[in-house]
Amino acid sequence: MRPVRWRGAAATLAAGLAFGVTAAGCSGAAGSPRWARQAALDSTLPRAVEPASVAGLETVTRSESDARRRLFTSYPIVPGAGPLTDRLDQAVDDLTDPYERESAGEKPGVLVPELNVQWTLTAASGSVVGVRLVSRQSQGAEAGETRRTYWYDGLAGWAVGSDALVNGENALNRLASIVRARIEAKADPERVTAVPATFASMAFNTDGDLVVEFSDHSVAPSAPGRVAVALPASEFEPLLSDLGRRARAASLTPRPRLTLASGVPAPTRTNRARPRSARVNCDVAKCLALTFDDGPGPDTSRLLDELDHAHARATFFVVGANASAHPRLLRRMADAGHEIGDHTRGHHDLTRLAPIQVHAEVQQTQDAVRQITGRAPVLLRPPYGASNGVVGDVARSLGLVQSLWNVDTLDWRDQDASTVADRAVDGARAGGVILMHDTYGTSVDAVPQIVARLKGEGYTLVTVSDLLTSRHARHPRPGDRFAGW
Repeated sequence: MRPVRWRGAAATLAAGLAFGVTAAGCSGAAGSPRWARQAALDSTLPRAVEPASVAGLETVTRSESDARRRLFTSYPIVPGAGPLTDRLDQAVDDLTDPYERESAGEKPGVLVPELNVQWTLTAASGSVVGVRLVSRQSQGAEAGETRRTYWYDGLAGWAVGSDALVNGENALNRLASIVRARIEAKADPERVTAVPATFASMAFNTDGDLVVEFSDHSVAPSAPGRVAVALPASEFEPLLSDLGRRARAASLTPRPRLTLASGVPAPTRTNRARPRSARVNCDVAKCLALTFDDGPGPDTSRLLDELDHAHARATFFVVGANASAHPRLLRRMADAGHEIGDHTRGHHDLTRLAPIQVHAEVQQTQDAVRQITGRAPVLLRPPYGASNGVVGDVARSLGLVQSLWNVDTLDWRDQDASTVADRAVDGARAGGVILMHDTYGTSVDAVPQIVARLKGEGYTLVTVSDLLTSRHARHPRPGDRFAGW
C-alpha cells in the first residue's frame, strides 16, 4: 500500500511546483506532460482532464479592474450538463458578491484587492463530469484560497457537491474519522467535521486514490497553504455512493469520452482564413493595433469572422487556460495572420507573486500556444497591466516585450457596443494600442463599427508586432514595456 502524502505550501513551493498546482489551483495545461510530472510527484493532486477533449466545451470569463479591486473568474460550460453550469455560476456568484461588497468600501491603495477563480476538469467521461474551482483572494499582504469540486450526474440530471461521492451520513462520519487520523500532525483533527462544507473538494488522482483537500486555514488555521490527503481504495471504496463509484471509474478512464449530449458533434477544423498579407510598413501607413484580452471565449469565432470580413488584423492576448480549451480557435487566429500574445496561465496579478510563480504563469501559456500553433508568443501582457522588476526580469529571460495599451475602452464596465466603439475611435491615434476583450459579446458587436470608422479616418489595423517594427517604436528590448508610440 502506498503511503498517504500531505503537501503544504512550503513543501510545494520548495519543489518549484506551487503556483500552477496547489497555490493557484491550476497547473500547466490540464492533461499535459507537465501536469503528469507534477501528479507523479504529489499524489494529492486530482487528475486533470484536457478540456479540449470535450466536444463543444465553452468557457465563461469575466474580468474587471479599477483602483478598488481586481477580479478574474472563469468556469466551463459542458454541453448537456445544464444543471452543472447553473451550479458553477452560483458558486462563482457566491465568491464574487461578498468580495464586491467588501471592496466597494475600500480606499484605493498600493496593493489593490484581487479575487481570481480558476477551474479544472477532474473527470469527463460517460455520464459524469467533475469540475474543481479554486479561488484565490488577496487583501493587502494576506492571501488565501478556497477549493470546491462539483460533480454532475448525467443519469440523475443534477449537479452536487463532493460529499455526494460517499454514501450518506454514516459514510461521511467514517471518512472524517479516517482523514482525522491522517492529518493529525499537519492540522487540527477536531476541525475535520463530518459535514458537507468540510468535504467540499474531493476527487480522484491518476491512480484512483481519493483526494480530500481543504481550503486555506480551515483545518490548519495557523498554517498557510493547502492541506490534502490521498486515501487508497482499501480505505474509502466501501464508503462510495453509486455516483462516487462512477466518478472514480470516469477519473480512471484513459481516454475520456462524454455521452451527455449526442447532438454535439466532434469538432472539425474549418479554415476560413485568408492568406497572410505582407507586413505593413508603419513608417508610412497610419497604423493602429486592436488588441483583445482574456479569451478565447464563446464570441471569439464571431469576432474572427468580423475581422476576416473587414480584412483587419488584431492581436489576441490569450489566457492559457482558455487557450488550452479552444485549440481550434488559436490555430484559426494564427492561420489568419493575427498575432497571439501571452496573458499568463491564470490571469493573476503578477506583482503579488514570487519569481518562480511569475515564471510558471508566463511559461505555461508560452508552452500551450507553441504546442497548438507551432510558435510561442513574443509579447506578454501582464494581467491588469500590473508589472514590476520581477515581471520585467521574467519577460526578459523569456525574450518577451511587455505589451500594454494607451486606449482603454472599459468594455468590461460599460457593456454597450456604441459606448465601446465611441471610446475606441475617440482615443485612436497613429501608433496607438486599443484594449478590448473578446469575452464580452457587446465588445464583439462593436468591432464592425470600430473598424469601419477607423478605416474611414485612414487607419490601417495591424498587430502590435507590426507597430514594433516602425522607427517610431524606439525598438523596445525584451522585458521593456510598450504602450504604443
